[in-house]
Amino acid sequence: MGVIASCHFLGSSSQGNCLLVKSTTGNFLIDVGLTGRQIVKCLPAFGITIQDIGAIFVTHEHLDHSQGFRGLAKYTHFQCFANQATAAAIDNKFGKSFSWNHFITGEIVHYQGFEIETFSIPHDAIEPVGYIFRSCDGGKSLCWMTDLGYVPQNIRERIKKSDILVLEANYDNIMLENDEKRPPAIKNRIRGRYGHLSNESAFDLVANAADAEWQKIFLAHLSRDCNDSRLLEALFGKDIFQKFDITVVDPHDAIGISYSCL
Repeated sequence: MGVIASCHFLGSSSQGNCLLVKSTTGNFLIDVGLTGRQIVKCLPAFGITIQDIGAIFVTHEHLDHSQGFRGLAKYTHFQCFANQATAAAIDNKFGKSFSWNHFITGEIVHYQGFEIETFSIPHDAIEPVGYIFRSCDGGKSLCWMTDLGYVPQNIRERIKKSDILVLEANYDNIMLENDEKRPPAIKNRIRGRYGHLSNESAFDLVANAADAEWQKIFLAHLSRDCNDSRLLEALFGKDIFQKFDITVVDPHDAIGISYSCL
């Protein structure tokens, strides 16, 4: 049966998000926001090649989560999972029809010994989702939840029993406000209810989840321009960092940030 052996970030920022999950029944990717060439080039560092990837699970169609499909289109051996709206948006974006395993958002997907819970998240994509990967054989569970403007109460309750949480902490409010590259409309989109999670929102989720079972938290999808890992470390403080074993994923150098689950 499937048990997660390890997780490895290939990218984590507004420039591209991708996680490699190695399991006892195979390997899969969550999002492919790097170019196909970058993904193929990264994998040998983890002892595998693109031919060893069995599946890709996509959260939504934005390029920093899907651009790899363009370069990976020539490979046909892996399965691609997405809801029908997201799959259609990706097909339209790249002008190609990929081979999809469609699911209805909210249902459980089964893949190689895993039960994968899909759930809707508030973001300005066509039908974005989060995932919770649960082993059918008692291994550690993984929740992937990036790109959401706020965390509704039903999601807060849903994710508490995950062992590993990948959570967005996209921007610092002051840095975003002072950023000269982004016009006011973009800033409003980022901090809106269908935008991205701020450091403060991520902190609120973690600090107020006293009964959560998280053994490991990755604070991910940091903006390269509007965030700083030192701000997150200061905000969360030593006690919370130690309680949940938190790692801030460097948006400039995410590759190599890994976690062994066995």
